[in-house]
Amino acid sequence: MDYIQGLSVQTEIFLLALGFGFILGILYDVFRTVRMIISDSPMFTFSMDVMYFLVCAFLFFSFNLVVDSGKIRLYVILGEALGWLIYYFSLGEISLRISNATVSFARRALTAIFKPFLRLFNLLNSKFKKIALFSRKIIRKFKKKAKYDLQKHKGMVYNLNGYIENIISDKDK
Repeated sequence: MDYIQGLSVQTEIFLLALGFGFILGILYDVFRTVRMIISDSPMFTFSMDVMYFLVCAFLFFSFNLVVDSGKIRLYVILGEALGWLIYYFSLGEISLRISNATVSFARRALTAIFKPFLRLFNLLNSKFKKIALFSRKIIRKFKKKAKYDLQKHKGMVYNLNGYIENIISDKDK
């Protein structure tokens, strides 16, 4: 086990870290595209960023463990950061434009495809709302009537006080 690495080993690890940072940049674009497809809400963006950082932390740990026996060195961190920045400002810009165009095209296409179904659903929804409101009114009337009917007859078994009063009054007769 060498405690002091030679320049060739350090250069090799730096280049591997540069490539690994480039891969982390690609992973960031994957997360960004998923975020664009699903939602633009700040809470979702925050949760996706946290997931990205957790995945990157695990991958960074694994990379360091494999390449440099778990030793964290400044040139490895700088190599990964530089690789990520190279990707982000070169192919990341192109990837962002392509993913924006793809997502907007997919949204327009899906909107065009599902627009008739959405209209039909809204029409049915409005009709069912009217039926539901009418049914709710009828149900309320029945509940009031049923409550009145249940309280009106004191001789029924489930109304214990009325049942006892009827028994007592029947004995007096």
